[in-house]
Amino acid sequence: MTEMTEGVVASVDPGATAPPSAGRGRRGRRARRLGAMTVRLLLTLLGLLTLLFFLVRLSGDPAGVLAGPSATPQQLEAVRAGLGLDEPLLAQYAAFLGDVVRLDFGTSVFSGESALGTALGALPATLVLLVTTMLVSVAVGIPCGVLLDRGGRVTRAVVGTSMTLAQAVPTFVLGILLIYLFAVRLGWLPAFGSGTAATLVMPTLALATFAIARTARMVAAELEQVEDQDFLRTAAAKGASTRRVLWRHALPNAFPAVAAALVVEISYLISGAVVVEVLFAYDGIGKELVDAIFARDYPVVQACVFVIGVFVVVVNVVGDGLLRALDPRIARARA
Repeated sequence: MTEMTEGVVASVDPGATAPPSAGRGRRGRRARRLGAMTVRLLLTLLGLLTLLFFLVRLSGDPAGVLAGPSATPQQLEAVRAGLGLDEPLLAQYAAFLGDVVRLDFGTSVFSGESALGTALGALPATLVLLVTTMLVSVAVGIPCGVLLDRGGRVTRAVVGTSMTLAQAVPTFVLGILLIYLFAVRLGWLPAFGSGTAATLVMPTLALATFAIARTARMVAAELEQVEDQDFLRTAAAKGASTRRVLWRHALPNAFPAVAAALVVEISYLISGAVVVEVLFAYDGIGKELVDAIFARDYPVVQACVFVIGVFVVVVNVVGDGLLRALDPRIARARA
């Protein structure tokens, strides 16, 4: 009888019969997933660096830029030898990867400062622009997404049309319109510059408009997915108001996917930030990159592309991890 009772208890309590290998199996899956992610990230960075290496060499002779237009052939050859450009291409590539591992991108052709230090020094301004853009896109995009899903016919039509226009207008066109309206016509804001709150307003608006539309459509899509769930019908049957069902039940369940998508959205905004920074003369890493390209300051170009690439990779990893942490269904589906 005792053996039978123990068997019944064991069958009821999953923890009593769970083999010790179950925990090791989960840890093993996590380790394999982490290893696969690390390999993908390294391969992505390697591909980016390889593309960067060949593009820089296809765009012109760095030695000619360093030596200057009045350099003699002997001086030019001396500069090429100093840069290792007289070596075979594969040897140059191996040396380039070695410098990247040591985080040694050389010095700026014009300022003489560390190329990596120049790129990292411009990064905080871009991060400020991206953070303010995301705050605006969340503050405006979530209510617009709710209206897009739950509003009346006219409201949905107006919001939907506005979001379509926001996604259709190119960022640089919107930026020019903002400069004309707020700087030229009204004189409310400075057209160019950085470092003050006033100079941050128009770049943020230009960059956030597209992000607002994407956020609104993501919120509307997630609400549409959860609105037929049983727990919402149960809450409504218990007498909860429509507003309470929306804000206490529907939106929290739609939040995980939206939050993770917003983190990944930052990596897409970095490309738009390059355009915005150049247009508004905003001193971020995007403007630094474009200035270095036109000046053929190859060390700074390489350092800026490397920093941006690492930033995008890290943001995507954080977004994937956040999605797994906030939505266990995703973790189970990808296990």
